[in-house]
Amino acid sequence: MTEFTLTLKGKDYAKYGLLGNPFPFSGVPDEHPNVYIGQDDVLEKINSVLSSTVLSSQSNHLIVTGSYGNGKSHTLKFIKSHIRDQFSEKSDTRICVGYVSQPGETFLEIYTKFMYDLGYSFVKNLSQTYLGHIAFQLSKDGLIEEKIRKGQGWKAIEKGDVLISDIVPKAIQRLNDGIKFVDYTRAFIALSYEENSIYSWEWLCGEGVEYNKRQELSLGKNINDINSVRAFGAMKYVLKELGFSSLVLLIDEFEFIETLPQLKKQKLLNSLRHIIDLNGDRLSIIIACAPEVWQTIVAEYHAFSERIAKEANLKPMDQEKIRLLLVSYLNNKRTNQSDSLLPFTDDSIEKIFFHSQGNTRRIISLCSQALDASLDFNKPQIDQEILDSVIAG
Repeated sequence: MTEFTLTLKGKDYAKYGLLGNPFPFSGVPDEHPNVYIGQDDVLEKINSVLSSTVLSSQSNHLIVTGSYGNGKSHTLKFIKSHIRDQFSEKSDTRICVGYVSQPGETFLEIYTKFMYDLGYSFVKNLSQTYLGHIAFQLSKDGLIEEKIRKGQGWKAIEKGDVLISDIVPKAIQRLNDGIKFVDYTRAFIALSYEENSIYSWEWLCGEGVEYNKRQELSLGKNINDINSVRAFGAMKYVLKELGFSSLVLLIDEFEFIETLPQLKKQKLLNSLRHIIDLNGDRLSIIIACAPEVWQTIVAEYHAFSERIAKEANLKPMDQEKIRLLLVSYLNNKRTNQSDSLLPFTDDSIEKIFFHSQGNTRRIISLCSQALDASLDFNKPQIDQEILDSVIAG
């Protein structure tokens, strides 16, 4: 019997002045990418849509098209990462952004993925902040004796200066006056308490909670595909109440809907249309989709496509942009930053361009393999010969 023992073998990337292979092995974008090359016009259109929403409070939406491997996922993850870094809690302007990797078959699936991307800690903090906000308002209005400074409401509750039982009924009443979805209100407020937070979180994410647990939380039905549109609107309302300027929903791999039966596809598009119609302020939806699928939607589903007013198209890279891309990735792992292309040669760029046809994913995958192959063959640099060996397999 043949046995297998995993032997961990590292490569000496230091030979090229690198701490490691800077190119993702599979060509899949990082979760938090910091390299973005060659698509400045796309970033400009995204910036225009998002800034108009923040500055005017009017909702604005965008479709990002591009062939497979030209950087749609990379673009959305880049936007998500940089918005979260730039508009953090310490920023005067706050933007909430949620990324959905694939739409799935129903809007409930979009909503669930959106909530999980926001994360338990973030949404729980929203709940506690909301209760603190209500405590401050009650103090300001003289409805509770404790004097609470602005922004210190939840701390006063944690310290026991204010009884949470005095705050919760008013919080539920005020929030439900706005969202008119009492189950969502109760689950969101209950997220603040440790003993109920996990079940509240599961309910808020649309995962479904068994009957006896819902009874403990005074909840009726679980979130389903029908009321998931209301649930999304409720979360957006909470964000608005807590001072967020806008909500950005990023939906990737939208071409997946082309695999759905006609009725499911139409139902999902109708749900998204309702989201747009019901949220005319403070919302930006940015969708990434293969161009051929988007053209089908434009031709067959006017009621939805006409609500996405703008389009940005990701184009294949030319040789100069490939050069810039490689230098940027190399600098991520270089011991000393440089504008040099080394260990790649000028001739190798032409070969990479020819075999990738400017497709970003193929470029990155080819470069990753070529870098490792060059080390295996103990080459001083990556030339056309190395690339030929990689391409030949």
